[in-house]
Amino acid sequence: MSYRVTEWDRAGRYGAVQLISKTGNARFFRTAAWLTRVETVPEGSRVFSAVDFTLRLRYAFMAPILYVAKRGILADLEALRRAVENS
Repeated sequence: MSYRVTEWDRAGRYGAVQLISKTGNARFFRTAAWLTRVETVPEGSRVFSAVDFTLRLRYAFMAPILYVAKRGILADLEALRRAVENS
């Protein structure tokens, strides 16, 4: 898939990346963006990540599947957090 950086604020430690592909798995989405923000905390840094997407109407049947997959994605992010903190 191909992406474009649409916002980057080095001082604010914020970035947004937009999906620009229309083929492969990208065909499911009318719009999709990944948003990342980094905050300084006493222990080091805290990374916040979010995704904002809209499915194409013909793929609306996937909404419940993606909602259920949310738990798996959150579990993966939690595992990543633990790995980074323990390294």
